[in-house]
Amino acid sequence: MHKMSRARTATPPTHQTRVWPACVHRVVLTAAVVLSAAVPASVPLARAQEPLETTVAPPRSGGGVTQPTDLRDVSAWVAWKNARQIDALPLEARLFYRRGLIARQAGQPQEALTNVRGAIELDPSFLQPHVMLANWSLFSDPAQVLLHCAAVVDLCRNDFNIQLDLAANALVLGIEALFAGLLFAGLFVVFHRRHELSHSLLEELSRTISPFTARWWVPVILLLPFLAGAGLTIPVLGFLAFLWQVLRPRERVLTVMLAVSAMLAPVALSTLDRFSLALRQDGRPFYEMPQVAHTPWNAERQARLEGNAARDPDDGFAQFALAWHSRRGNQLPEAERAYRAALKAWPDQSAVLTNLGNVVAMLGQSDEALALYAKAIKADAMNAAAHFNASQLLNRRFEYTAANNEVRQASAIDFELVKRYQSRAGTNGMLPLVDVWPSPEVFWKALESADRPRGRQPLPLMLRGRMEASGLPFTLTALFALMLGAGFGRWQHARLPLRVCSNCGVIVCRRCAKRRREAALCPECDRIGASAETPEFSRLLLLQHRARRRDGARLGRTALAALVPGYGLLAHHRVFAPAFLLALTWILGRLAIDFSAPFSLTPRLSFPGGEVPTVVLLAGLVMVYAWSLGGYLMVVNRERLREAQLDAGSHGRIAQSTRRQTTLAA
Repeated sequence: MHKMSRARTATPPTHQTRVWPACVHRVVLTAAVVLSAAVPASVPLARAQEPLETTVAPPRSGGGVTQPTDLRDVSAWVAWKNARQIDALPLEARLFYRRGLIARQAGQPQEALTNVRGAIELDPSFLQPHVMLANWSLFSDPAQVLLHCAAVVDLCRNDFNIQLDLAANALVLGIEALFAGLLFAGLFVVFHRRHELSHSLLEELSRTISPFTARWWVPVILLLPFLAGAGLTIPVLGFLAFLWQVLRPRERVLTVMLAVSAMLAPVALSTLDRFSLALRQDGRPFYEMPQVAHTPWNAERQARLEGNAARDPDDGFAQFALAWHSRRGNQLPEAERAYRAALKAWPDQSAVLTNLGNVVAMLGQSDEALALYAKAIKADAMNAAAHFNASQLLNRRFEYTAANNEVRQASAIDFELVKRYQSRAGTNGMLPLVDVWPSPEVFWKALESADRPRGRQPLPLMLRGRMEASGLPFTLTALFALMLGAGFGRWQHARLPLRVCSNCGVIVCRRCAKRRREAALCPECDRIGASAETPEFSRLLLLQHRARRRDGARLGRTALAALVPGYGLLAHHRVFAPAFLLALTWILGRLAIDFSAPFSLTPRLSFPGGEVPTVVLLAGLVMVYAWSLGGYLMVVNRERLREAQLDAGSHGRIAQSTRRQTTLAA
């Protein structure tokens, strides 16, 4: 495995810019002077034109540090990496990170911290250790949390791979959460309107079979679409369309939104196809370039990259990928040819100019290298690597004043880069040259302008096999369910319109409603009212019956509202806030239980659900429940106040139900 790691692996992208105080500049100047003084005075001037490969490349002896033979001591690997001046060991970093997670689960926190911190040392571009350490130090060391959060932000700003992973995974999870929020909101509306669904069916069945038997068949018939393998979306759409005549305006808007989301699901999922272009190894727009940024050299990839560059000699990505990978394998002539070809495609790309300058400097052409660095600085004035590399060449030419000026400018732009590389001096006192990776804007522009892939692209694993992701068949099925439900509901409502009992709010129709003056009562309320000997006693019994039903229904709603976020608001005909709460709950549940990133340019060695800190998930869940229960209690208090006002103003008549329903005559 370490055959690949012997070559210098991918350098972290160095295109970030920073401005530092003047006191920091003095410190860097002092360090530069000391470093310059360390160069032997007896070195002849002609050595400035010698190839830099022997001085900049990792010393073969490893500085007296031998390569470790196992993966048990992360400090030994870090020492060997620094002695060999290797930029990164991504494979070893991910394996030690995995060992850290296992040690944490085994109750060995100190070993877990050592391995995870060592993973950062082995690969500074590795994002997950920073997130995990911030999670572990959230309450014990807030300062470390801030440092790791700053490192995460820094990596996200400057690494296209991380940006693409975040964007693609956020899009997948966002589409899924939005659809889940609308779907479950619609399902709860159907559940809350179950009496409107079942009453008409009960009346129709009672004409052919006994009412007692019909009551058993009604729930079976309503549950049959859900149990027939049609999923949730199709039955919910059909039932919402059937209830269209009795739905409130906001509930109708929810139905329309769910229908549009269902029918446009194939279009929404097709947006993921463009992200899949970055995974191609033998085609535009990137020709595997994102994958070679942080991977060690190997012969198989080298041959594949050479084939890509030969097939498309005018593509900057193909040439840059070959040059970068060849440089990692110390194949300097091949790297020079590829960088010069990339320069023809990207004549003003500062990264190409800087890296080509490094290669020609290592081949002994320091004058051309300095000229290339000057062009790179002209193309990008914030290129700290070009200044730093120029200072190394000027030091070798004993031009210390110019070298100090270059390192001072480099530290003013990116002090962390200068500090990181100044600590990696070789046995002869020379520092490695810094390669530059193109900025994320270059990749995003190429991805935006690339042609969309043809044919059906593979979906993420979490979406495969689902009916909603089947494409046009699902769209046609959803449209058919909507048309069938709307047509049958309109016919049924015209034939047997529904309304509510004037006393308790139970659903009634003209067949079962009992008239009492201007009020329509359900059979139960009519029986209770008829059992009283006086009108006053009848009114009292009816009010007691209404209070019992109201309190029982409220108790059931409160229990469900405490368990299901947003249900209490949905029961009071609020729609949009509950749908949003359900979407948030879906996201938090997926992240906490079994979510693993469906899109990743680099392999991830973590446990499912470990991508997001547990404290963040718990805080989000507490916020969702607080919002849901707080909103529900506010609505209930307003409803009680309104009911008290209606009860106080009834004055001897049966008060109309507080439920606002369609006022069609029974």
